[in-house]
Parts: sequence; structure tokens; C-alpha cells
Amino acid sequence: MATTLYAVTGDVRAVEFGEAPMLESAVEYGTLPPAVERLPKTPMIITPNDKLGQYGGTWEMAQNGERDHALLIRTIGYEPLLRWTPQWTDTIPNVALSFQPSSDATEFFFRLRPGMRWSDGAPFTADDITFWYEDILLNPAFQNALPEWLTADGKPVHIDQIDKTTVAFRFSSPYGLFPTFLARPEGVEPVSYPAHFLKPLMPKYNQNADAEARSLGFANWQERFISVFGTPGTIDDPSRWRNPDVPTLNAWVLTGVYGKDDPLIAMRNPYYWKIDPAGRQLPYIDKVSFELVNSKNAAADAAIAGRVNMQERHVSRRADEVLAANSNLAPFTLIESDMNILTLSLNLNDKDPVLRKIFQDKEFRIALSHAIDRDSIIGRFVPGALPHQAAPRPESPLYHTMLARQFITYDPVLAASHLANAGLTRKDQDGFLLRPDGKRLSFTIDTQGSSRHEMLAAVVDYWRDLGIDVTARDLSRDVFVAIRDLNDHHASAWGGDGGLDAMVIPVNYLPMSTESSWFATSWASWYLNPANTNAVEPPAEVIKQLDLYNQLKATANAETQNKLMRDILDISANQFYVMGIALPPNRKGVVAKNFKNVPKVIPAAWSYATPAPTNPCQYYLEVQ
Repeated sequence: MATTLYAVTGDVRAVEFGEAPMLESAVEYGTLPPAVERLPKTPMIITPNDKLGQYGGTWEMAQNGERDHALLIRTIGYEPLLRWTPQWTDTIPNVALSFQPSSDATEFFFRLRPGMRWSDGAPFTADDITFWYEDILLNPAFQNALPEWLTADGKPVHIDQIDKTTVAFRFSSPYGLFPTFLARPEGVEPVSYPAHFLKPLMPKYNQNADAEARSLGFANWQERFISVFGTPGTIDDPSRWRNPDVPTLNAWVLTGVYGKDDPLIAMRNPYYWKIDPAGRQLPYIDKVSFELVNSKNAAADAAIAGRVNMQERHVSRRADEVLAANSNLAPFTLIESDMNILTLSLNLNDKDPVLRKIFQDKEFRIALSHAIDRDSIIGRFVPGALPHQAAPRPESPLYHTMLARQFITYDPVLAASHLANAGLTRKDQDGFLLRPDGKRLSFTIDTQGSSRHEMLAAVVDYWRDLGIDVTARDLSRDVFVAIRDLNDHHASAWGGDGGLDAMVIPVNYLPMSTESSWFATSWASWYLNPANTNAVEPPAEVIKQLDLYNQLKATANAETQNKLMRDILDISANQFYVMGIALPPNRKGVVAKNFKNVPKVIPAAWSYATPAPTNPCQYYLEVQ
């Protein structure tokens, strides 16, 4: 079915908008407007990766039932104002029709697409961004609604609405890195709050909001708001995916509740605002199905059983096994951006003052690093990988030889000498080292996931051989995060963000994130807000590093950014906050042979939101 719109682009020409067959009957019966009325005046045109697609079919994936909303973000939840190009080379307008920064990088002007709509058909305008800014971001009722990336020099962004389709993001000091941050998955935040849907929940717009909330069993309107929408301020919360009634700008709209419905189904958004070059409304695929499983291994098992037709998350480590079991599947390559298969960090702000002093002694951290036989661990878990510390990848222009290679040799005798340098020589009758206060040197190191825990257990065995009573714990994702939010952890083992995107995600190189810089969350709190009750002022070298990062964020000059980041990495090498095991090799995803328009090579990174920037709306299932 097609409708006609006359658009002016230098001359007048007829443009036909095509739409999915599944919507045609609704249009015919008048329950849905024709495509020309549903699309903005200037839809975003998406050029298919290979060729124009066919409508229909189901994208099938397996999703971990426990805190795996990242799969939703990476597949159906990435529609920020600016987005990455598929090749991860630049940022381009997305929800924004156009974008213009000021010459001093303090002001950023966004023009929206006139006529664009939310998934329920309500207009999406600058009013929605203003609502987010005034009633969410700056609302004291919502604690922690202001993320660090929306501040410059410690001061929050100021947003002015110019007209219904134009907004200005203004910062008190230059913020050249802002467009880069806006293209990350977190960049969807300014365009995730439908004002028409959320205003009735708030006393500012509905004087009965609090009474209505209490009548429904909520303590107050805030509690009801969070129940309806999810936790404001961060997309990294599963509660944001538990109400299918919340309007969205995404290509597919959930029909069920994440963590409850199995399978979880997302159907095409009839008001999606992108078209292919032939004028047909996207997405091509009718629906997305997420089968709920209880582990990463179970996700790979589902793929082996033939219940996955395109996926990389959870299945890549067993991709060869999946491919061997399914002749209808083919591989695609994931260019690894992580810098390590396992990063290991002690909590330099541990609440135990004795452990804190031990952990802050660099000699102790060096001892732990030399105690690990990386070649043996690599042979067991990632054959062929290269030993590597927590440092940018060799392919990165920010590769730092010293940070990547220092203290990497396996040498138990040398490790013991560094322990002696740290004043740790006395042992108890069981052969474990004693702390200066006479207690056994004992701590836990936490991770999440059975495969990561198995590797961590192998590391811990080497530390125990050294005389340190360390216990590896495999925690649920929610518990893992909650403990770190309270600074109740001793040590952490995780993946390695910041391999190719060290500047964008430097969480392992300096304490700048309370959510991810687990080696020093109290120092990170100080960086974000010195008045925070959890804040602890860092040492002078760390403060210098944080100052350099503020300078980096301020400049829009790429050469200056790189120089400042190298200076930051110099300090990281000297501080040796975090250690690593090995450089992750490239991985594979799996895709059905009739599942088309998936690039053969895709960057793999959280900051890239793999595979979302490749435009899943243009994926299609070929029917012969």
C-alpha cells in the first residue's frame, strides 16, 4: 500500500511511502492513519547494507532473564539524537534532523523532524526534551537523575527550547566531547520521556497525582512514576523495560514485560520515522522475539537448537559450536573493542582501613600481577590470545606499551619480593599472610557469570599459592551492582571496556565513574561531586589525571584530545590501578543465511551498542 506526499527538495516531486502489509488492513479500516500522515515531513532515509528488503518475519534471539536489558538496548533501544555511523567513524544526526555546534563547543543546536510521532501517534516535539530537562533531569524528587556526561566542569547542561522543533544544549564551559557521548547508548535519555504520557503522573501537571498514587497503593507520586516508567536518569536499569504502555521512538515496541513474558515480543512501531531509499517505511521485520533463558550458556544452547536467527551477545564464545550444529547459519565477524578478557581491580577505597592501606600500596598490586601465570590461563580459556594488562588495544592510536606490558611476567619469587616490599612477610600456621594488625590477609573478589567465574577461580588459585586468602564469588548482576553502589566490595573482576574507545569509556584508566570505576568509587564520587557523602579526595597524581580528563572533555580538537588522553594513560601506567589477563581476540556472531543486510564485520563495544548502529531496522528475512 502506498500514499503520496509532495515534498520540495529543490524541485517538486511525488514521493510514495510504502508500508508493511501487516499495517494495510488497519489503514484500510481507518484504525491507523496512512503512512504519509504517520511519518515526519523529513523521514530519515536508511541505505540498506546490501539491498532493499522484504517485509515480514521474526527476528529471534535468546535473552538472559536476569538483568539483560542491555540486549534490548543494543537491538531495539538505540535511537539517540545523534548516532554512530555503522563503521563507528563519526556521529550523524538521528532523531535530530540536523545538528550545529558553536565554534567554542559550549552550545549545541538540534533541529528535530517536524511531524515526528511517538509510537502511540502523539507528536514528538521539543516539548518532550524540555519536559525531560525541567521535570526529570533537574527534579530533586529524582535522585541521581543527572549523569556525569551531561555536565561540564561540574555544572549541568542548560537546555533552551527555541521553538517546537529546535533545542539548544548549553554548557558553562567548552565540551567538545559532548557529541561523542550523545552517540553512546546513554544518549537516548533526552528523547525517552513522552511528556503527554508522563505529565499526568506529576503534581506539577495534575494536582491529584499524589492522591491518585496513594489510592493505587503507592506511597507517593514518585513511587507510582517509577512503577510506570522505570527509574529515571539512566537507561542502565531493567525497570525501564517493564511497561509496554510507555510510548517510544524505537522501531519495535514491546508488547510484554521484560523478565516476565516468555518469549518477550516487540512488534513494529507503525509511527517509526525512517524509510528506505524507495520510500518504504521501516522496519522491514514485523516482530522481534526474545526467548528468556537462565544463563549465557542457555542462550548458546537455544542457538544450537535452532531458535536464534541473528545474535552475537551471549552466543559468540560458542559460535563455532552453534555453526556446526546449524547448516542454515553463517558467521559474521565482531571486531573486538574490549582491551581484556578479565580485568582485576582491588578497591582502593575499601571500607576496611587495613585492607585499604594494603590495596593502595602499588607493591601489593604488582605482586598480585606477577603471581598470575597468564600463559596457562590463556591456554585453558582463550587459546591463542596474547597476555595483556588493562590497557588500550594495539590497534588503537592510544596504545600505551608500558601500561599494556608492565608486570606481566609470571614470577612467584619476584611476586613474593614485592609482598616483602609491602611489609607482608608474616604467615599464620596455615601458610596465609598476616595483615599488620595480625589478622589473616583475606578478601573476596566478585564477578558475574559462570565462565568468567571459572577463569577468575584460576587466577585466585595463584594468589592463594602466594599466601593470600582470596575467595572468588559469582554473584547475580543485581547483587554485584548493588554492592558496588554501597562501596561494600573488596575487589572486582569484569570485562575490559576501553580497548578501542579508551577516550569514550576510560573507566579502567581513571576514577571517573561511580558506576564502573570499581577500583575507586569514592574517588570517583569526589570527581563527580566533592560534597557527596561518599566522596573521598584522591591523591595529587589522581587529581591531576582528573583535571586532564576535564580538559579533554572540553576541547573539540582531535589532536589535543589524543595528547591529553596519552597524558592520562601515562599516569594510569604509573598508578597501575587495574590489572588484566589477555587481549580478547575477535569473535563471531551467527546469522541465518536468509537473514539479510547484516554487515559481515561489526565493531563490538558497549559504547557502540553492538549491533544497533548497523541499523537493525533495515535487516530483513528473505523469502524465496
